[in-house]
Amino acid sequence: MRFLYFVLISLLLGCGATKNNSPVKNYTLDDKLTVLSEPFKPFVFDKIIISSKVNFQYNQQFLTFDLTSRIDSSNKILLTGNIIFPLFKILLNKDLAFGYDRIRREFFETSIKEINNKYGLRLGLNEIENIFIGNPIVSLDEINKSEKVNTPEGILINYSVNSFNYIFLFDNQFSKLKSQEIFHTKSGSSMQLSYSGSFTDSSKDIPSLIKIKIRHQNNLINLNINNRSRIFNNEINFPYKVPRGFSKIEI
Repeated sequence: MRFLYFVLISLLLGCGATKNNSPVKNYTLDDKLTVLSEPFKPFVFDKIIISSKVNFQYNQQFLTFDLTSRIDSSNKILLTGNIIFPLFKILLNKDLAFGYDRIRREFFETSIKEINNKYGLRLGLNEIENIFIGNPIVSLDEINKSEKVNTPEGILINYSVNSFNYIFLFDNQFSKLKSQEIFHTKSGSSMQLSYSGSFTDSSKDIPSLIKIKIRHQNNLINLNINNRSRIFNNEINFPYKVPRGFSKIEI
């Protein structure tokens, strides 16, 4: 089961390298641009607990598990996976990443900077949080500087920085993010995320379904995260302690 939390860390911190160029979805552009009266507003919260069912695919290996995500916005994220019994925990803060696997009785401790350097990434805690909440990974100040183009699917925005290209697709009202894609031009690495559904009629809520596709070397990773409930609570705790007897590994 070691691959499980290795892939989860890879997911949370970005995409690994692959030698294959990732396909970019072709969008049909309309000639007429929409004049936006109001910019997109992200979903904002203080602390939240999200309960989800995850369907996970790693090449030809499949796994379904329950996931509890505890998020203290911009400060800390704790992910707990269960399959009848506890399976793993992953704890992230602004600088460090921790995790353990109860089946293999192993744990890891590393820095986010070290993982970013190892895999050529540029994601931190805020970007990881935005993936789970359905907000754009790139800051809105940067997105709003980019050209917005109408397509039949919605409003398309392309943004590039250093060796990374981003594609954002919003609905026609520019009120909700439908998908975002990340491509690393030097390595060909990619991560594609799509969002659908909502817990309320308001567009300012977390999505009920998140689909994630990652290409990592010659491997294909798919995750479907079905959010079943969410609670806003200022009294969230983040219980994390490596059980005795576990062996430390490098990821």
